[in-house]
Amino acid sequence: MEEQLIFKTLSEYKTHIESLGYTVYAIMLKGSQNYNLDDDESDIDANVILIPKLHEMAKGITKKFAFNDGEVTAHDIYSFAKIVAKGNPQWIEVCHTKYKIGGSLEMFKGYRINPSALKGMAYEKVKAFDHLFPSREHMVKNFGYDPKQLHHIIRLYDLLKENVCLLEYGTDLRENMIAIKRGSLDVKTANIKKDEYMNKIIELTKERKLEYKQQKIDYDAINEIVYSYIKSEAKQKQANIVIRTFGGDIPKFIKQTLNEEELIQYKDKDLSISCFIEIEEL
Repeated sequence: MEEQLIFKTLSEYKTHIESLGYTVYAIMLKGSQNYNLDDDESDIDANVILIPKLHEMAKGITKKFAFNDGEVTAHDIYSFAKIVAKGNPQWIEVCHTKYKIGGSLEMFKGYRINPSALKGMAYEKVKAFDHLFPSREHMVKNFGYDPKQLHHIIRLYDLLKENVCLLEYGTDLRENMIAIKRGSLDVKTANIKKDEYMNKIIELTKERKLEYKQQKIDYDAINEIVYSYIKSEAKQKQANIVIRTFGGDIPKFIKQTLNEEELIQYKDKDLSISCFIEIEEL
């Protein structure tokens, strides 16, 4: 898939989401293109990081947007950070993609994949291996299993083995993986491969878990980003305010604009003073 098309599609997603009133910090490609494993059937899926408004900070934001070319999952920046800190492979992946529009993701690039999370994801692929999901039913009926799930299991093992956050397949390996994804293996061989790679993942997870450490969230860096956006988006407006004195003192900020002679003639009088002040709306 051409890079230009991917960036164009991400830009269209971003524009649409912003038209709904959301503030997009970054939009990142998710899925097969990141691994050089896309084919003609591949969608352009993405993750979006949103800057929450003040009233959204307590609840957080989690949204899904469906497009003709793919699906977009959106989280506010705080929710996104919590998921990434848990080491979920899918979310770590998008922090390292070259297909990104928007703000810097450097604060998230230090997070590593949690081996246990990866193993859990692989088990999900095992469950889906011969399950008749509506979108994949035709493949299961045709091959006796879903080849896409097998290629995911192998890819997850390769990630764990190489101990990287994102792995881009070269030409030879890509051709082999694409062939598996398209059903080059019969159901018996595919089942053997599935069990073989799951056993590898289980064993390697034991080793990698010893190296893995729980990761902390850099809330200071996130707060700085959010506050910068709030400040830049704050709207300056003028408000016409009418103040009554009821025979009392003239407000200090009005006195500063009048000389002594002018002040004397207004003494003990009930005044209506009209003025403009600047206010901020968030």
